[in-house]
Amino acid sequence: MLRLTANKTKLYTLVADYVDNLPPMRKTEFIKYPRTPDYALEWATEREKGRAFLSACMGRPLLKIDIDEKETGRLVRGACKYIDLQDLRERGMVEEFTTAAERRRIERGADNGGLSPATR
Repeated sequence: MLRLTANKTKLYTLVADYVDNLPPMRKTEFIKYPRTPDYALEWATEREKGRAFLSACMGRPLLKIDIDEKETGRLVRGACKYIDLQDLRERGMVEEFTTAAERRRIERGADNGGLSPATR
């Protein structure tokens, strides 16, 4: 299985490809949501507040970017982009992992010549 992984630098460079006038990285806030592979980057300029959210939706990596006016709170720009998996691999933002259930299934399969446990 694949899982999204990010840090502030990787997410910042991804968002910078889609957002013009992104402030310097030190003026952004990186958020890792607990117990999920979801990440966010928030920033503010003189006139706008922005946030980018990276998650997986139906097995595909999705980047949602919203930019609001500071004074009114109205949405100025909003976009949802499905990100190419190969692009994320090249950026080092995808990792492979094995769940505990998969490990047990592999271990049982190796002990029984690949047959299901019911055929013992």
